[in-house]
Amino acid sequence: MMLDENQQNNAARALLANVVWLAVSDACAEPPRRPRRDERGKTVIMPITIDAFTAMRFLFDESCSGLAEYATWLDMDPAQFRTRLRTIMADHSPNAINGFQPMQRRNFRFNYGHWLKAKNMDFSERDDNDD
Repeated sequence: MMLDENQQNNAARALLANVVWLAVSDACAEPPRRPRRDERGKTVIMPITIDAFTAMRFLFDESCSGLAEYATWLDMDPAQFRTRLRTIMADHSPNAINGFQPMQRRNFRFNYGHWLKAKNMDFSERDDNDD
């Protein structure tokens, strides 16, 4: 069965919207309980999950492809979306806000804060003599 052009466009928009929703969901992921440290006491993993980090990069990093490109196809303003998302997640009330539970919002704030600190760090491989 072939879909007509309108049906194909609607299916594509639904797929793109689901990608954005998955990024928001991943941004609300529970952070690891505690960072792992090496024998010298240096943190060897980030305090947020890789999924949360990449979700934050997709949603908020304007220097690489992400939300802005998807927003073009979804007919939405990425700046307004980001602002509204941060506003919702900043709410400390004990009630669900736009479907987000208090713990999801707390996780988002934690992940976002750590992403802001880590987004410009170089995570490339270093050899043991770099210290």
